[in-house]
Amino acid sequence: MRNVVFFVLSLGALVAAPAAADTPFTGKTGALKFVSNAADSKVSFLSDAPMEKIKGRADGTATGEVTVGDATNLATASGRFSVPVAKIETGNGMRDKHLQGPDWLNASANPNITFEFSKVEVSKVDGTRAKARAHGKFSVNGKAVDKDIAVDVAYAADKNMIKVTATFKVALADHGVKGSAGTVGSKVGATIDVEVTVICAAR
Repeated sequence: MRNVVFFVLSLGALVAAPAAADTPFTGKTGALKFVSNAADSKVSFLSDAPMEKIKGRADGTATGEVTVGDATNLATASGRFSVPVAKIETGNGMRDKHLQGPDWLNASANPNITFEFSKVEVSKVDGTRAKARAHGKFSVNGKAVDKDIAVDVAYAADKNMIKVTATFKVALADHGVKGSAGTVGSKVGATIDVEVTVICAAR
């Protein structure tokens, strides 16, 4: 009898326990929209090839927005971000021009690198910070592929702003980037490591 009572009490405690948080927007309800402040954005990449290591940046250029359909559930978020190819700098002006050329990112025909996501899987929420994976279409050189990107979302309630940080890899072959003969895989990495931080304010 004692075991039965203990089981019933334990079951009741489980039912009464609050569910794990699904959102970093504590106290907010309804839909939310955040728009990036490009000047505060940071974009960096690393090409690590056997013959050369190249570091590049496009700080202050990322634009976009995030819409959260239901503030109580981060999984309802969707959005789009864009970085202009012409703003990418590698510390070498001639190399930057080559990067924008038709053999590489072809900036004249495809001026922006974009990521548009419509599905978010939340893995952890800790107060006003959340870890998730955003699923969407990532486009480079005019060729879009399905991409799953790990993101960290931090919400500043006092300023009603979010900071979104993402770290991911881009395989040049996925986007038809061939480069000049013999360059990719020797002087330029076949896969590029990218890190993006975007600050977005509520609208």
